[in-house]
Amino acid sequence: MEGAIGTRGPGETQIETDRRLIRNRIAKIRRDLEEVRTQRELYRRRRARNNVPVVALVGYTNAGKSTLMRALSGADVLAEDRLFATLDPVTRRISLPSGEVVLLTDTVGFIQKLPTGLVAAFRATLEELEDADLLLHVVDIAHPNAYQHVQTVEATLRDLGVHESPS
Repeated sequence: MEGAIGTRGPGETQIETDRRLIRNRIAKIRRDLEEVRTQRELYRRRRARNNVPVVALVGYTNAGKSTLMRALSGADVLAEDRLFATLDPVTRRISLPSGEVVLLTDTVGFIQKLPTGLVAAFRATLEELEDADLLLHVVDIAHPNAYQHVQTVEATLRDLGVHESPS
């Protein structure tokens, strides 16, 4: 059955078919990622219009950001003792003791030499950090490398240009 949709045409080798299918899959993933980015941007615009301050939790991977998020917001976010348990930023509305309402965002943890497979997840975090009014740095002070973790996070924030106070 040559020439049917999705099958090899005359003269198309198996490797050419595989390459075509892979190119199509990559194109679909890119379209899906762009759709997610567009949706996130719409959420950020809506939050900006409502003038609700955004607090982003930042820190080294596995520092306790998701655990803090659960404690402050009651959100059912994954909080595990595992590197990169959070791969997608999560935002929840919380009320502070003063009565003020803020949006709290749990972000992907930082690490030295970010693996290339996590770049897309980190890009979503970067977008959230750029729009945050406050970055709350969470540190696992009991970790033996806590000081190096702090330095890594601060250096990464500087490199990304999001370490400055908002104007």
